[in-house]
Amino acid sequence: MTEYERGGTQKDEYADDEVVHVACPMCGSDDGETLCMERGAIGVRQCASCLLIYTSPRVKESQKAYWGDYDKYVAEARLIFTGRASHHRDPNYVEELELIERHRPTKGRLLDVGCNMGMLLRLARSRGWDAVGVEPSPALHRLATDELELDVYNCFLDDVPETEHGSFDVVALSDVFEHIPQPRPFLKTVARFIRPGGLLYVKVPNARWNQLKQRLPQLIGLTPSGNAWDSYERVVHYSEETLRAMLETAGFQVQDISIARPVQVPVWHEYVGQYFQYPSPWVLDWRRHLARQVFHLVGLAEHRVRGDAGYAAPNLVAIAQLF
Repeated sequence: MTEYERGGTQKDEYADDEVVHVACPMCGSDDGETLCMERGAIGVRQCASCLLIYTSPRVKESQKAYWGDYDKYVAEARLIFTGRASHHRDPNYVEELELIERHRPTKGRLLDVGCNMGMLLRLARSRGWDAVGVEPSPALHRLATDELELDVYNCFLDDVPETEHGSFDVVALSDVFEHIPQPRPFLKTVARFIRPGGLLYVKVPNARWNQLKQRLPQLIGLTPSGNAWDSYERVVHYSEETLRAMLETAGFQVQDISIARPVQVPVWHEYVGQYFQYPSPWVLDWRRHLARQVFHLVGLAEHRVRGDAGYAAPNLVAIAQLF
């Protein structure tokens, strides 16, 4: 097998001097339990006070894990940029936009925060949204603007011009909120950009699903994966309860929390050494493909029975309104 060549800067092992201990991002408590350690010195903890699960010790400047090499990213996604392939998350992005449009039928201005290469943004534009992105990574921003000709700010959200305050009907945080080290002040910043009555869309991994991935192998006598939480990049891990609490603390009224379809990650890197952004044939990874579909269906059933997201759903989606 060819060695996996990454576009980003993430590593398989981190030393003590590359991580930092932090308190709970929701309540500030230092009391809690370490659930596991990943990639050497990275820890996953659960707060004893508010039960939020978060990463500590966490990688310093973990948000820069994807501030990688422009040419490598181009190699990963060149067929999409030239219109010869779809993105592997396009079905997920379409599902996300359809949900947003059910809550906001009249399309207006949409801000995609942490838009990466702009794959969600490009679909939003094609569906009639006045779509704007924010992406701090210089390489990813260049891809979004040069290759896809999207309107994207190259900065953190705090640095977007004040002229944009109160100008968006929807702000989307698609697989972004779990990367934010200080979520409470971040949500206050997000609120500045939403028009009165506007919507916030949030999609995050389900912390309970990660707990299941950690515990299930132990129950059958196997060693758990050292990457169940992806804690080198994800610094807060939300359950339905803690996601709702975080949003409400920031002044948002949660209208709905649901379950998103699983992301079927391509496996090209196992054969050719690069990740690639376009889908791989299901036969190359049929066991994992099938397992994710089965767990998704179980998660939907679990949600109906419990009334909230349980352990089988990989992702959570929240729609919240700002008044």
